[in-house]
Amino acid sequence: MPRLTSVALFLFLPAVVLAESQTPSIGYSGAPTDHGGANCITCHTGLPLNDPSGSLKVTVTNYVPSVQQLIRIVIQNPNASRWGFQMTIREQSNQTLSAGTFTVPTGQMNEQVVCEDGSQFGSAAACSGNNIAEFAEHQNAPRGQAGTPYEFDVMWTPPEQEIGRLEVYVAAVAADGDGTDAGDYVYTYTQTLSNVGNCALSEQPTFNAIVNGASFAPGFSSGSMVSIFGAGFQTSGQARVAGLGDYVNGAFPTELGCVSVEVSGPGIDQAVPIPIAFASFGQINAQMPNFSGTGPVMLTVTVNPGSNGVNSAVATLSTLQEYSPAFFLFPNSTSIAAEEAGTGAIVADSSVVAGASAAKPGDIVSLFGTGFGAVNPAVAPGAVAGGKASIAGAITVTLGGETLPASSVMYAGLSPGSISGLYQFNIQIPASAPSGDVPVTIAIGGVQTQAGATIPIQ
Repeated sequence: MPRLTSVALFLFLPAVVLAESQTPSIGYSGAPTDHGGANCITCHTGLPLNDPSGSLKVTVTNYVPSVQQLIRIVIQNPNASRWGFQMTIREQSNQTLSAGTFTVPTGQMNEQVVCEDGSQFGSAAACSGNNIAEFAEHQNAPRGQAGTPYEFDVMWTPPEQEIGRLEVYVAAVAADGDGTDAGDYVYTYTQTLSNVGNCALSEQPTFNAIVNGASFAPGFSSGSMVSIFGAGFQTSGQARVAGLGDYVNGAFPTELGCVSVEVSGPGIDQAVPIPIAFASFGQINAQMPNFSGTGPVMLTVTVNPGSNGVNSAVATLSTLQEYSPAFFLFPNSTSIAAEEAGTGAIVADSSVVAGASAAKPGDIVSLFGTGFGAVNPAVAPGAVAGGKASIAGAITVTLGGETLPASSVMYAGLSPGSISGLYQFNIQIPASAPSGDVPVTIAIGGVQTQAGATIPIQ
């Protein structure tokens, strides 16, 4: 294929510039997962970003699920006479996911809503599915009087359910209208939105059981994960997994969706809220605080936390232990939640987890559990372990009935990047390991993980 000469290439430039003014390329609103957070200055170069001679103002408020609101975008610069913008709203927990939907108000002829489809300009809304990025933007970049602010209006309908905090990204252009990208001003705007409503549960929540969050057996310890089973913890059919958009000061939230849990016990005379990782109508997964000593623990669940909160009866628990070691298991199996260290490939029979495979002798495998006690350095309940934090107590690992030497236990501590109630053990499968579903136990302080937990080895 012959190369274009510089003269021939120049002939194409006016058309490209015109196309950009008429219809912007998608993914340039500043969202960090789109082109590395790029904005309109990628094309409109030559002037400082957010130059103080003009401004961008966006009016958007915290959201109530499903309650539509009007977003106003006002661009002003005394040297500009043509205007453009692009906006997206994303889940803070996963910024590849758009939150809610945009529509163009009746009578607005210079705006459109487009969906990411892999092309430069996207496709016309409505966007199908939550995994499609959605943008509101200008079309036929409107002209106005120089120095007079220009306003774009967009209707936004938030998600049907509360999904934690959201991030608004807007990039706007105040252009001089000369048909080139030189001399144009680019402005950016970001805002974090929180949920402010839609918790209207009125029934008293009830308990069935409060158990170890890994084994589902009685027994828990300081900082361990627990599962609370019952009814009325969320709206029926709704489930919430804590994500980045729910974190408070970098830690897991003590309110998730419409529920909170408070605990008191040895060393904790005044009830304290505890971190929550998951909440559905019938189950809460949470992390216990650090107790001191032994004795009963009191636990209360509250729905609609705040002035209209509804409290459960107080549950009195007598299963506080120094250690409550247990493995997490894959659902409906005895197979320990495990992966190949370094690759994240799931270690399980393919009938348990589709696409998984067995470990082999010599492999280093990560196993996950809870209830193994203090770590060094200490990490507060609910905090995310930023790096290695090794178990303070002595542990014994057995595989197929044989005790592994210390050299085969590469790491035993909190799982980096996870809630501080999740522990990780990197062990090397010995050459002598038997084949099949091989039992594994870890003991600490005279207590060991549940019997019958296995990993597949071939």
